[in-house]
Amino acid sequence: METFIKIEKIELWARVGVLDEERNLGQLFSLDIFLWTDFEKCTLNDDIKKTVDYSKLVEILKDQSKKIYCFTIEKYSSSILEIIDAEFNLSKIKIILTKCNPPITGFDGKVSIVRILENK
Repeated sequence: METFIKIEKIELWARVGVLDEERNLGQLFSLDIFLWTDFEKCTLNDDIKKTVDYSKLVEILKDQSKKIYCFTIEKYSSSILEIIDAEFNLSKIKIILTKCNPPITGFDGKVSIVRILENK
């Protein structure tokens, strides 16, 4: 049986973008995370130490977002994956990082990148 934890709509303020204004002032991003690991040890004993502490994960990512400064959401998403991978022992991670209000004239949509990391 495939089981994963999904964390939705983590709001992050980060200085990411091609325009100087985006990197100086920052902007809102939304992050969805999917985490795969062996949840059986937690399930069998109801042991919180045997699962992903997602409150800690959200705190780490919010703290990291204040320090980020880059041009692309590709780079930012890579940093997010590295942080999650270093902190937790997971078999697979999927993230959807969304730039909520990209400064594109005549465009009211959002721009997202989807990244998947699988550990063998």
